[in-house]
Amino acid sequence: MYYLNEIAQLEESINKVRSERFELMKSNDSKVQTVLEGYFNFNKELDIKVSRESACFRIKDEEGVLKELFNLYFYERYRGEDVKLEISYYTTNTHSEFELNRIILLGKVAEIVKVDCKFILQDIAEVKKQDIERDSELYNLLDCYEKEKSSYQKANDERRKTEIELSLRGQGVTFNKDVYFKLKRDYTIRPNSIKIAEVSKSGKTCTVEYVTREGYKNTEENCNVENIISQVTSYSNNIV
Repeated sequence: MYYLNEIAQLEESINKVRSERFELMKSNDSKVQTVLEGYFNFNKELDIKVSRESACFRIKDEEGVLKELFNLYFYERYRGEDVKLEISYYTTNTHSEFELNRIILLGKVAEIVKVDCKFILQDIAEVKKQDIERDSELYNLLDCYEKEKSSYQKANDERRKTEIELSLRGQGVTFNKDVYFKLKRDYTIRPNSIKIAEVSKSGKTCTVEYVTREGYKNTEENCNVENIISQVTSYSNNIV
């Protein structure tokens, strides 16, 4: 029995949880954006876009296209360190009106960061706390679903491997497309069908019978049993 229905149901649940976490993240980003807009409201044309732990400041250029000015980061870079506000900006030799205005705006933002850094971080932290508990719940739920799905997939893989091994030891398996097998370290084949003909007393090696894509029948002795089974299993979607 394959756990296809169980996996499908879990995948649906996983997608729902991921979607809820994404919407929660967007909602929190929007709240942080409102906080930043309250501090950096000296220019009504300034566009602030928050994404997790950073904010991109943009403004329209001479052609009316939103262009990046600089970024503001408010994340904990190293465990144990205090969260800091960091401004990241690019440098250029261009002396266009847009670039000159960008430098002026950068200076104003830097001044606000210097004066109000502590309060900005406190307000951001308060906003982020609002959704931490729910995000943690969703994270744990997602982890539970994914582990359960993984256990079902593992059971399916083991069952499929057992079925393939039985087929190899019986009538053999046939492929519906080109596949490549490394029977030994320096010996690769392109079989149309393959089977395990004989197994050694130790159970570790075997004689393999195979038919190539060109129709030639061949045998190869002293092949590793587990290696053959694993390679066939990796092509399980291509077995007739």
